[in-house]
Amino acid sequence: MSPELEQQVARIENLRDVHTSLANEMLLADGDKFFAIDLLAVAVIKRSMSLCSGFSTLVRGQNYTSAAALLRLQLDSCLRFYAAFIVVDPHFFAMEILRGVPVRRMVDKSGAKMTDKYLVEKLGRKFEWMPRVYDSTSGFVHLSERHIYATGNWSPDKVSLLISPTDEHIALESWIEMAMGFLACTDALFEYLRGWVFTKGNPELVARMREQHVS
Repeated sequence: MSPELEQQVARIENLRDVHTSLANEMLLADGDKFFAIDLLAVAVIKRSMSLCSGFSTLVRGQNYTSAAALLRLQLDSCLRFYAAFIVVDPHFFAMEILRGVPVRRMVDKSGAKMTDKYLVEKLGRKFEWMPRVYDSTSGFVHLSERHIYATGNWSPDKVSLLISPTDEHIALESWIEMAMGFLACTDALFEYLRGWVFTKGNPELVARMREQHVS
């Protein structure tokens, strides 16, 4: 790998301690109390750690096709945990997920169904890059034109098909952009995980802030 790509992948691999620290801080907050959303957060943290590990391994193995799908899954975690912040009752929301209710069938405070498209548009107002990452990586989850174009080099006068488990033909810029996108999605996820840790650890302060906001 190039030094720049190696740096990005190393950053992703080094996030293991951040995940662990967030989990410990959350579970110890407010006198070790445990809420439904804690269970959802633990699942999100575990999934994110697994995706970070898998993504790094796939990039090192030059498997762009599979790594891009994991980027989409990391964005999925970010979108669904963000949804807990825009519903009337976050703990009920978490329990509904535990019961197997799809997020797309639930509604936010405004009564809007929280489909992927809706969540991307809403969170995309804060993270302008998010709709682009969502659109570009969704095609790697379901069989699409993305997989066809990933089979080789395409030019107006010649097509070279490469049937291989690796993707050495992908431009370095695309690898770096994908790694940066994965880091951005993980940072956004951390922001909302830290938001819950703060909320849980400061119930009285958060209650006063809400009262001031209402008034």
